[in-house]
Amino acid sequence: MPVCCLSDCLSVCPSVCEVHKSLEQIRIFTGHKDVLAQEIQEENDRLKDQLQQLISLQDAQISEVAKMLYQQGLTELIHSSPSEQVAYLLVERASILETSGGPINNNNDNSGKGNSAGAGNTGGRRGSEIQAHGNARQGALPHHGHSSWRRLLGLHKASHRKHGLTPAEARHSTEQSNSMDRKCSRLERDLEEGSRRLAMAHTEIRRLTDELESAHLTQRAYESELQAAQQEVEKLEKCEMVEVRKEKELNDRLDLEIRALRVRVRALDAEKSCLQQKVLTLQKEVVRLETELQEQQQQQSERQLHAVQVQLDQTNELAESRETELNQSYRVRRDLQNKLSTQETCLLDKDTEICYLKQHLDNYLHNVRQLEKKETTLILDDSEQQTQLNEESEPHQSTREECETLKAEICETLKCLDKERSKYHAMKEKHKARMCCAKQKLDDETTWRDERIKGLERELSLCSHSLTKVKELVASVTVENEKLLSERTGLLRELNEKDGDLTAASSKRRVDFLEVENKKLGNQIIHLCSQLAVLERSRQNMQPQHAAEERKKKYNPDIATPLSVQTSSVTTPTPSKFQILLDHTDVTSSSPRPSMPSTEMGYLYLTSAQRCTHQSAPPPPALST
Repeated sequence: MPVCCLSDCLSVCPSVCEVHKSLEQIRIFTGHKDVLAQEIQEENDRLKDQLQQLISLQDAQISEVAKMLYQQGLTELIHSSPSEQVAYLLVERASILETSGGPINNNNDNSGKGNSAGAGNTGGRRGSEIQAHGNARQGALPHHGHSSWRRLLGLHKASHRKHGLTPAEARHSTEQSNSMDRKCSRLERDLEEGSRRLAMAHTEIRRLTDELESAHLTQRAYESELQAAQQEVEKLEKCEMVEVRKEKELNDRLDLEIRALRVRVRALDAEKSCLQQKVLTLQKEVVRLETELQEQQQQQSERQLHAVQVQLDQTNELAESRETELNQSYRVRRDLQNKLSTQETCLLDKDTEICYLKQHLDNYLHNVRQLEKKETTLILDDSEQQTQLNEESEPHQSTREECETLKAEICETLKCLDKERSKYHAMKEKHKARMCCAKQKLDDETTWRDERIKGLERELSLCSHSLTKVKELVASVTVENEKLLSERTGLLRELNEKDGDLTAASSKRRVDFLEVENKKLGNQIIHLCSQLAVLERSRQNMQPQHAAEERKKKYNPDIATPLSVQTSSVTTPTPSKFQILLDHTDVTSSSPRPSMPSTEMGYLYLTSAQRCTHQSAPPPPALST
């Protein structure tokens, strides 16, 4: 049963893997399409924001210049070009310098003359420079030029009138001239500061005009390229529309195939679920049988271990009881040995007493012998003196009585010694009998204990033998369990290897399919890159022509247009071009892209168009503070 299930799984897996591959690829393509559409939309929004910012910045600059002119009372210059405004400011500066130089030259004070001469020289130099620059741009505002010269003539007439006055008036005029000198010195300082600021403004205005002219020239140079690029974009859009239709048809066919594959996948999933249920039931049966076998083996081993444990407990109890008996016998033996040692000490004490009594008896015997000797001597003396006693019987009667008393005492002492000897011999015999009995008991006890120890040793050897048998049995059971576990792990390893082979085969097929798709996409990208390279080469070929045209325009003054037209053409970019680019980006973002290369191509066109717009757009003009 498991073999047929595995064969069914193997037959089902390739088709399922192919379906999953196609679905995964479709998901990837749709995700790429959504990401690219989002990026294009964000780029369009960013470009629109930049355009609005440029327009608002230009309007703000124009309104700020108009406000400044209105505050200075120059409303007639608001609608004129920036070059006319600059020329007017230069003429006004020259007129102010000339009017300030007239009173300084007519001053009688030497210090005032030196100062005015230095200022006149600087003013003359600056005025000559400004007049030279104004002569290049003459004819712009003749009315303002005449008004400045009229002011100068009026000042010269007033100075001539001052020379024809009386002395009092001359004194008054000198005071006025001194005050005028002070005022002129202040005015000189103010004029120098104003001239410095005007020079800075003049350099800034010149730089801005140069930048505007260069931006206008670059814009005119790239207009033809932009038109050619727009035509190419329109052609490519037409081609892309054809490709989109083809890809829509291809998507429809793929949708039909996907639906059929989904139906097939559902059927295969149902079969797979049935097979998985069968596999699960078989696995459950295998697990149940393995658990039953393990439980039976565990029960058998537990029973054997329980029996062995009972035997071990019994042997341990016997050993403990015998150990207690041995301990008791050792205690009894120790007590008997202690008693023997005490009796031996008593016997030694009695032997010492007997020796002492013997010595005492010897002393008594020695005394008795001496007494006997004395008695013999006394008897001899008695015999000698008997005669004398006979003669003198009455006085020796007392001595006889003393001798009799001494004899009686000696007899009593001898009787006591005999009794003590008999008691000593009796005690010695009793002690020998007791010692023999104790030795007999000790011998019997030692033999019994030796026999008991030998029996316990035999029982311990039997118990150890039974324990070794039990250990061998347990080891055999564990070996069998390990064999079963190794077989189980081997079967599981084989199953895992088969699963790994199946997954490897499916992944290999998927990799092959993806490699084919990648090759197709790579070919499409190479084709698009070749098209881009052709476009880049054409653009590079057109660049030297535009550079030659720019050089011709620079050196040909007849082609130069008025600055008002230049500024209007630079500051207000043509909205039709931006609208064309924005419409193109909207079309690329809204049109569905079925595959990756077309979206990449649209993104490349969009980035190239953005690059062109950035190159043609002029930098924002900066106002001088």
